[in-house]
Amino acid sequence: MITQALASLLGLAAGTLVALFVAGPPLGPPSVAPLAVRAAPVALDPRDPARDRVGWLRFLGGLELRARDRRFGGLSALLWEEACKRLLAVTDRGAWVILEPDEADDRLVGIRAAWMGPIRDAAGRALAEKRESDAEALARRGDETIVAFEQDHRLQRYRGLSACAPDSLAAPAAAVDRPAAMRGWPANGGAEAIAPDGEGLLILSEEGRADAAGLAGLRLDPAAPAGVPLVVRPPRGFAPTALDALPGAAGRHVAVFRRFTPATGVAAVIAELETGETAGEVRPSRILGRLAPPLAVDNFEAVASRDAGGRIFLYLASDDNFRRLQRTLLLKFEILPEGAP
Repeated sequence: MITQALASLLGLAAGTLVALFVAGPPLGPPSVAPLAVRAAPVALDPRDPARDRVGWLRFLGGLELRARDRRFGGLSALLWEEACKRLLAVTDRGAWVILEPDEADDRLVGIRAAWMGPIRDAAGRALAEKRESDAEALARRGDETIVAFEQDHRLQRYRGLSACAPDSLAAPAAAVDRPAAMRGWPANGGAEAIAPDGEGLLILSEEGRADAAGLAGLRLDPAAPAGVPLVVRPPRGFAPTALDALPGAAGRHVAVFRRFTPATGVAAVIAELETGETAGEVRPSRILGRLAPPLAVDNFEAVASRDAGGRIFLYLASDDNFRRLQRTLLLKFEILPEGAP
């Protein structure tokens, strides 16, 4: 028989666990500070550690990232900054993260340094609750860095913010936009992926329906500030989670599409997108690679492209949802030209 004291103790423990679950991990840190990140090497295929090819992608190293700071995790978007060879990221708990990769002969082998700081609103206030801190996407256009948020669907714009200057992460938002076309998107399926598209901004929803065969998208343009609705045609069973403009001709993008089922687990498709081929539609033009178990794969929500003297590198990062059973992975690939052996 359970005594009253034991029952009270069990009830207290259960209540504490529930409270922790509901509260989730802490939001972003109060100020910008260096972050100690541990990196362990990850093979593309643990069954064959020498394997370095999947589709049109050449694997150039992978890392599993960990930190003692519980606020590290939830990476949802990436940008590459060539001037300092660093990655700028956001988390879905309202934090900026800077990662400086350690590379040897183009291979990703570690993390040299890292920083973390709070994403601030237009008043300079750190985001204080989950609903307003769910950052999901990043885009860079000139001197402007744009962050897209879910739940409270909006775009926050920052001037002069750069991974090359960690103190710049303390900047307040210069402007906050709430496009009317995004208001009806699902709370947890808003602007999941954004990227420059010529003079405009391409925005893809993860769950918003456009029609029976497509998801919702939007193109913001100086000529159409209210936005032009788009239909996104992802690979069957997948949804977009990340997007970046590719070097070269305007309108070329790389996208990550994700699928999860209890039976097969998580899988990802990395694809090139071509906009403008069909009016009002966005669809893959070339599947670059597919990642599924037993290959290194997790909840990939971030991609950044890098132009390295005509070679195009991609960095993929996963959102661990602050759960022990998931991982924060950072993988590097090279896009191979069509016709490559």
